[in-house]
Amino acid sequence: MRRLKALLPHPDGSGRTLVRAAAETLLAAGLSPLIVVLGHARREIAPELQGLAVRPVPNPAYQRGMLSSLQAGIRALAAERQIFWAVVAPLDQPFLSAGLIERLVATATEPPRPPAAVVPASPAMQRRETWGLPVVLRRRLFPEVLELSGTSPADGAGRDRGAGRVLARHRPELVVVPASERELLDLDDWASYERARHSPGAAGG
Repeated sequence: MRRLKALLPHPDGSGRTLVRAAAETLLAAGLSPLIVVLGHARREIAPELQGLAVRPVPNPAYQRGMLSSLQAGIRALAAERQIFWAVVAPLDQPFLSAGLIERLVATATEPPRPPAAVVPASPAMQRRETWGLPVVLRRRLFPEVLELSGTSPADGAGRDRGAGRVLARHRPELVVVPASERELLDLDDWASYERARHSPGAAGG
């Protein structure tokens, strides 16, 4: 991304960084406690969260990949017995709405039988039978996430293997919530960031 993704200006032209905008969206959805896992460049990123009701959690093993950050966050939440769900969200979905997060949480907590997890999917994802983030995980899946290994011996590149394996294992117990392509747009590279900046509704769009 040419520079720290977390500190990129939000495409809406508000002047907020991606990490601050993501935290504000999650807080607006009523999530508490809000854990922000900080690894690489945490000293540069932490000041962006000043004044927000967030709990920074350091991840000294961030070099192992994104799974290590997910596990750091889940570990922090699992220590609190009154927490029965975790919303796992990245910082690089600039158009994620508090409304979508609220719909995911409401679906997860609907009686009578809570699902193992709730996932969003755009129309294209639903046709491919895939899903996106954020994901709402039921507490009973926390141990499975914490037991995951980040890499496979067969993977010479040492690529991260995420918690998608846990969701695949419990696929019959997943509930899918419809979402728009825009809400689930993620910024994987500089080209996608530039497209977001010039998309309808964004600064200069």
